[in-house]
Amino acid sequence: MRIAITGTPGTGKSALARRLRALGENVIALNEVAFKRRFLGPYDRKRRTTEVDLGRLQDFLDRDLPAGGRLFLEGHYSHLLEVDRAIVLRCDPPVLRRRLSRRGYPEGKVRENSLAEVIDSITVEAVGRLGKARVIELDTTHMRQGELASLVLGLAKKGFRHVARYRPGRIDFSEDIIRNPNYYSRR
Repeated sequence: MRIAITGTPGTGKSALARRLRALGENVIALNEVAFKRRFLGPYDRKRRTTEVDLGRLQDFLDRDLPAGGRLFLEGHYSHLLEVDRAIVLRCDPPVLRRRLSRRGYPEGKVRENSLAEVIDSITVEAVGRLGKARVIELDTTHMRQGELASLVLGLAKKGFRHVARYRPGRIDFSEDIIRNPNYYSRR
């Protein structure tokens, strides 16, 4: 089973992946593979980002990875690949802004990612691709990494059955636009 660990940058994907790897799980950090194998498009100077060639990355995953077993694919675009399930990590926008600012993200990128979190951008994409029954959302705002890893492994071991409390649509950060309307306006 291929399980996407996805979410807006800063929601805890990489930390969760490291913890799962330390617990003996098979985890692939997709950005590492994309950069190492040069599955990249042109650099976008304005947005300060490089697009990943998802077709080439998918070909690699299909061709070079063994089938069967449980495999976690970590990356903010992992839900766009051929996966069986997607775990969307979410984070309250003010906390997310602090995390991204501490990482040195430029203010425009912090605002862009915070807005993506407010409007459920990744959840909407994941549900559109996989259907609501194959996607879960976890609020990582105040969750410790060990707790998150235990929860994810428990859900995976149950085959993602009986997870109504984690179905998409239960996490709503839209109030942040009402609390901070000027933050999201173009400057």
